[in-house]
Amino acid sequence: MNGLSQNKAKQIRALQQKKFREESGLFLVEGAKAIIETLATSWPCETLVCTDRFINSNETIIHNSNSELFVCSEEQLSQLGNFRNNNAALLVARQKKTLVKPEPLQKLWLVLEDISDPGNLGTIIRLADWFGLKEVICLGDGVEWYNPKVISGTMGSFLRIARVEMNADELLNSGRPIFAADMNGQNLYEFRFPDSSIILIGNEARGLQPRWLQNPSSVLSIPSFGKAESLNAAMATGIFLNHWRLFGG
Repeated sequence: MNGLSQNKAKQIRALQQKKFREESGLFLVEGAKAIIETLATSWPCETLVCTDRFINSNETIIHNSNSELFVCSEEQLSQLGNFRNNNAALLVARQKKTLVKPEPLQKLWLVLEDISDPGNLGTIIRLADWFGLKEVICLGDGVEWYNPKVISGTMGSFLRIARVEMNADELLNSGRPIFAADMNGQNLYEFRFPDSSIILIGNEARGLQPRWLQNPSSVLSIPSFGKAESLNAAMATGIFLNHWRLFGG
């Protein structure tokens, strides 16, 4: 157990920036629950920075991990990451490789095109975990998977959901029917998903690319019963996944 040096603190703070996460292949995990859960798995971890209180409450898990351990004050800890007040710990973990193809035996492929908000992506990863998926497929130039706000938003679900990167042509040639979520489509509640399906969720502001909306029979819409103008991407994803579980999962 070591005290945290200024140089080590600088290296950790740099991981708040995408450039340094990409260069190092590392990322930050914040929040006591997510950190404890990560340490209890086989996920590759590099550095644990925590308070004496966190150590005293989690001695066994910390002892069994291979992370380099540093102890610091709550004030120092709050200066390292994105949590304004952190009285527990911060973990530096190693990124896992992005998959290039999804698991063919999975009944549903959830595909996100250009999702830009880290809160939405984090919540969608958590939803995917809740509804029993193993992967999320990303198209286009969306928010970075290991953005600290994304990881925090998953509430630990990043441990169980793999990231897959594909392009549009690969998706179109997959042999699976693709169902696009859009404001102008057939009623989702009157639809039944086939055994192997793809659900496609688009960018929060622009929606999906026009190529996915050309076939009206493949465009699905969540009907509105009130006066709200729209749903955000994470809310829409949750409704689609729930309907898929009820009628097709």
